[in-house]
Amino acid sequence: MKLGMRDLRWHDEITSLARRLGWVVFEQGRAQQRPEDPTFIAVRGGAVIAVWLRSAAVRPSRVPPVDRFPGVAGYCWSPLDMAKARAVLTSSPTAPVGVLDGAA
Repeated sequence: MKLGMRDLRWHDEITSLARRLGWVVFEQGRAQQRPEDPTFIAVRGGAVIAVWLRSAAVRPSRVPPVDRFPGVAGYCWSPLDMAKARAVLTSSPTAPVGVLDGAA
C-alpha cells in the first residue's frame, strides 16, 4: 500500500505525539501493511492500544476490525479525530484505555 504525503504527515503527527507522551510505538513496515492490520501498536505502562489511521473521515462501511485483539483497545482515527486521539494518548497508563464493547 503506497501512502501519499497527507497520509505520511498524519501518521507522523500521531506517532510523534504518542512517543512524546511516553508510549512505545511499534509500527509495521509501510510496504507490507494491509488495510485490516493496525497502523501501529502502542504500549505505555499496563495499557496496550491498536490504532488504525485513515487520512479521511472513516465511513461506517470501511471501519477496520478494531475489536480484532481481545483485551486490547482498538481505535480508528482520521485527522478529524485528533481530539479523541489526544484524549486516549494522554489517559493514565494504568487505567483501562477505552476497551471497546465486546472486547474482553
